Amino acid sequence: VFYNYLSIGMDAQVAYGFHHLRDTKPYLAQGPITNKMIYSGYSCTQGWFCTPCVATPGLRGLKNIQGFILKESIVQEWEQVPVPSDVRSIVALNLHNYGSGRNPWGHPKPEYLEKRGFVESHADHGLLEIFGLKQGWHASFVMVELIDAKHIAQAAAIRFEIRGGRWKKAYMQMDGEPWKQAINTEYSTLVEIRTGPLTSLS
Repeated sequence: VFYNYLSIGMDAQVAYGFHHLRDTKPYLAQGPITNKMIYSGYSCTQGWFCTPCVATPGLRGLKNIQGFILKESIVQEWEQVPVPSDVRSIVALNLHNYGSGRNPWGHPKPEYLEKRGFVESHADHGLLEIFGLKQGWHASFVMVELIDAKHIAQAAAIRFEIRGGRWKKAYMQMDGEPWKQAINTEYSTLVEIRTGPLTSLS
């Protein structure tokens, strides 16, 4: 169960590195400034900033996603959605808060919402905002709220199909708690998220 967000990709990989360091060497993570410096260091060493120079965008992060489908409402049928080739992380946002209170979805203008078929974001509208983060530079500007994240969709339910390849694990996090999800080349791992009352969240 998560309340704020679930993400898969580079941001979860960086968060996993930070949490592992904090668990093994807690004396290094002593305050907010130090923690931000460590996060920035992991973002660089994991390739979030320099990925375009060393590999295609899909290689780091989301290449193992074989399928991404969603329902715009619970009563509708599943719809296939392409994973944007330029994103390193995909985030399903339930509330407006991500990364220490930021609002990466932003406040799009009414004409933009109408053009994309979106509705204004509210905490109680029964939809998840699904967005992507690109390179570390893009994520940095999003985190200081100079620009919005890459809007992908709004949905009442989403499902990822993940299959192993060169990468044997997928980095994921829920509300800032990261883990490495084992994935296999012979069968798919399905991650399904639905909005709803507490008893039906998954």
